[in-house]
Amino acid sequence: MTTRAELAPLFTDVKLSADDANAIVAALQDVARTDGEHAEELAMIRGFVELIDADLGAAEPTALPAMTPDKLALAITDPVTRKLALQCAVLLAWADGSLSDKERARLAEYASALGFSKKDYDGIERSITAWVKSGDFAPMF
Repeated sequence: MTTRAELAPLFTDVKLSADDANAIVAALQDVARTDGEHAEELAMIRGFVELIDADLGAAEPTALPAMTPDKLALAITDPVTRKLALQCAVLLAWADGSLSDKERARLAEYASALGFSKKDYDGIERSITAWVKSGDFAPMF
């Protein structure tokens, strides 16, 4: 069973600016596109954009910028927010039921750009993967 502590800062009350949130969602979109477009991943991204827009009271849906690992590293400098971004990206990659080799390679590029060692990234991927495969979504609540 994966614990809330193992998933932190995911599912905790991390304060994000609109710029941080949009940068993270743009990175999710980039990861999702690495192995083709999957309805589950696109729906998850749309949901994030809708939540951000609702929080900001946006009249029009936000158009996400093109994102790369290096651009995300420039946009997100806080270590907790960086880890959250990487966790969200791994979780997004699992939205279609599998983590492809292309997604894993792109996630590793993001991890490196954000300052995570291979060991750190592997631990994040392992925790998220174990939680997703367990079907035990209790840590969210």
